[in-house]
This record gives sequence, C-alpha cells and structure tokens, in this order.
Amino acid sequence: MKALLASISILFAFISGGNAIECEVCSGQASTDCSGELVTCDQTVESCQTAITDMTFEGLDPMYVVSKNCSDVGAKNILYRLAAKDVFYQQRVEVCQTNGCNKGPLQFPPKNTTLNGVKCPTCVVDGELSCETTEVLECVGEMTNCLYFAATFRNAAAPPMQAAYRGCTNAKFAEQVLISPAYTVQDVVTLIVSKGV
Repeated sequence: MKALLASISILFAFISGGNAIECEVCSGQASTDCSGELVTCDQTVESCQTAITDMTFEGLDPMYVVSKNCSDVGAKNILYRLAAKDVFYQQRVEVCQTNGCNKGPLQFPPKNTTLNGVKCPTCVVDGELSCETTEVLECVGEMTNCLYFAATFRNAAAPPMQAAYRGCTNAKFAEQVLISPAYTVQDVVTLIVSKGV
C-alpha cells in the first residue's frame, strides 16, 4: 500500500510539474533582444513575457533595455509611448502562453508621425520637481493626451535624483503610465494625464 501511495505521489508530482510553462530568461541593454536559458516557471505562472524599452534623446543613439522572463500574474500586452522636448520613450510588453514562446526578437510597431491636432506643454528638467513651460509640442499618432510627471529617483548607491517632464503620451489615464524601471522611483510627486490644448 505504501509503495502504491508513493507511486501515485510521484506520478502526481510528475504530471503537475509537467504543466509548468518554460520561458526564456535574460536581460540586456545593447539592443531590443537577448538570449538565455529556458527556465521552468512557478506553477502559478501561466505565461512568458518580453519587455523592450527604447529611450532616445535628440542627437544621441537610442538607449535600449530588454527583459525576458516568466510573467507576473495578470500581465498583459502593452505599448506605451511618450514624447517630450528632445526625448522619445517607448515600452512594449508582449505576453504569450506556450513553452519557449518568448524566444526571439520583439520589435516596436512603426511610429506614426502624423500630427493629430493635440498640443501639450513640454519640458524636461533634472534636479527639480516641477516643470513649468510656455513651450508646446505638437503630438503625433496615438499620443492624444498630455503627461506631467515629477519624481525622485534612486539608482544603487548614488544620491537621489529629482526630475520632471511634460509631453505627449498615448496613456489614457495615470494608471497606464509605465515608469521603468520601477525600482528606481523613490517618490512620485506629480503624475497627471490630461487632454491636450
């Protein structure tokens, strides 16, 4: 009887272990792709995800971040874009539900550069928690709202840094604004999504 129970327990463990999804896990900053090992995710995880970020300052090469991993519970596909004075930022998150489905590159869809009639105040300020301006940015594509964001950031052992910016965004409300990487944000002072002028 003990042998039978042990066999059933082993079989159950094998079956339940076989249901866990396997995802590629890696991160990098050289491009929007990386490669790593397939890892068996926790039993509560049902999907894999890839997240890519592109930040471009006018006149400089783009800065990329990519991360592939087992997804968070409730993760969903996201495309977030922000344009401010001399800065363009975009982040895409793609979730999939089969073993190894996050292997391979993820690309950003082409940026729509057609003026949409929305105008937003725009500024980018380091070292302060406010960003007042009379400059206006003409928004393009799906970026039909304005964003005003100010926060204190902390990265590793460096002293905290304050920054504020205003510009155009495709976020419809504050909860859709992606702050990445989230661990660097110490204190959000202002986060307002509003209609354009």
